[in-house]
Amino acid sequence: MKKISCAVILLLAFTHAFSQEKKIKSFADEYGIQGLQLVYVKGNKTQAYNIGTVNKGSDKKVSSNTIFEAASLSKCVFAYTVMRLYDSGIISLDTPLLHYTGSYERFDPKDARYAKITARMVLRHTTGLPNWGDDKGARLLFTPDSCFSYSGEGYVFLQKAVEKLTRKSLNDLAQEEVFTPFKMTSSSYVWESKFDTVSAFGNSPGAINRHKNANAAYSLLTTAHDYTLFLQALLAGQGLKPATRQLMFEKSSSGTRFDHPIIEANQHIDWGLGVGLQQNELGKSIWHWGDNGDFKGFFIAFPDRQEILVYFTHNPYGLNITADILNTFFGKQTWWQAQWLDYGFKSPKEIKALRAKLAKRGYSRAVEIVEKEKKNNPAYKLPEDDLNSLGYMLMSDNKKKEAAEVFKLNVNLYPNSANTYDSLAEAYEALDERELAIKNYKHSLELNPKNNNAAEHIKKLELLPL
Repeated sequence: MKKISCAVILLLAFTHAFSQEKKIKSFADEYGIQGLQLVYVKGNKTQAYNIGTVNKGSDKKVSSNTIFEAASLSKCVFAYTVMRLYDSGIISLDTPLLHYTGSYERFDPKDARYAKITARMVLRHTTGLPNWGDDKGARLLFTPDSCFSYSGEGYVFLQKAVEKLTRKSLNDLAQEEVFTPFKMTSSSYVWESKFDTVSAFGNSPGAINRHKNANAAYSLLTTAHDYTLFLQALLAGQGLKPATRQLMFEKSSSGTRFDHPIIEANQHIDWGLGVGLQQNELGKSIWHWGDNGDFKGFFIAFPDRQEILVYFTHNPYGLNITADILNTFFGKQTWWQAQWLDYGFKSPKEIKALRAKLAKRGYSRAVEIVEKEKKNNPAYKLPEDDLNSLGYMLMSDNKKKEAAEVFKLNVNLYPNSANTYDSLAEAYEALDERELAIKNYKHSLELNPKNNNAAEHIKKLELLPL
């Protein structure tokens, strides 16, 4: 009887895991996400899911060893490293960082406000620095410590201070303070030769060169398994004084962002030191997202429940499925992070229904299909941004003709939008329809004379031989 019971338990566990994998794959398929790496931990049980291939057109399967760009999840590992240095008395959280660096080439020396910026402000995103500046430097958006505004520039500035204080590179520090003690053998802030056959971005000279320099804000290369080891150590407070761990996990700034609309999610999102904070039906959690364009990543961890989920994708739409993934593993909840981040469609049900009809009746009938829907339901509406996103999803899947039909529908619904014509022009350009591309770029430029993208493309296309 005991053997039968064990067999039943194993069968149920396998069936549950298979069901979850099937759901994850369906979410990925909906957005054309070709591959995904995910780890879920509850207590002492770990589930790993490796789905699809490393990138489009590849037959190389994602495995637990596949290396992904962690993007901004890099910041959390660096934040932990800084807090270790704080515990050791090497850095103060409240001493102006210019005291350590002396100067910084990306700051305007005439603006005395830069001298206010501290490590604490960097870790809670209140420096006043932009996410990224330009080739002229990083100009302040507001007086430091007066508002929340997410900033990669701040992390790079703090990295410079830490490297000068310790006389060590970021990657050497991370190896000493994080990767080696937590046995994160597949993690580095810079390219390593051992990644040669396992990276999701390949090993071309261009790819290697792109990962040559360490950047605390976005350059971490890792796996979901390794990153889970880091989060388990972080939840346990390993290597930190209890009060320091608490500093990271308690509210240090509000999630109400500078120059962003006020939304309900702001009431449930705060920032600790190096991590985002959320309160929902399941309780308090720490979290962060990563967005390096084609690479997307996300983690959430509930300290009181000892539950962790980490996933990485090599796809621009990887964060569109965050809420669906979280509901699959934690049960249906309010995921304020997903609302705060605002990835995905604003009207997902309508877009899903439209896609089904387009697939069945043909993309060339898009305008006809929508006109019929509007006739049956005068309140029926498809957001401009949703249609634009759908068009670019099709473009990324090399379905250029279908994308053009969706962009044409968007032009039909929003004829006064410069962006709809710009997107349609891009599709025509991709289809080598030179005259149609120029025509639509020009229409976009008429509606928005500041559309430099359209002006540049017109110039380039007009130089091409007929």
